Amino acid sequence: MNNELLHHLEQRINEAVEEIGSLRTRISELEMQNYELSEEKNDIQNALTQTKEQQTNWESSLSQMLNRLNQMDNKQ
Repeated sequence: MNNELLHHLEQRINEAVEEIGSLRTRISELEMQNYELSEEKNDIQNALTQTKEQQTNWESSLSQMLNRLNQMDNKQ
């Protein structure tokens, strides 16, 4: 009985060690994926910021042009 119990415990320990190894591998994969997603998120945020700045510049330019046109109309 003792040998059977020891064998059973040894099997359970080996299975647990394998499971721990698998979980460590999965954690590493998820950490890498998280890093890649963070990099991608930063790139997208930078692109969005640039787009917003460009839009603001265009709106400002259009506003200045409209103001000049209005001034020209007022002079006539």
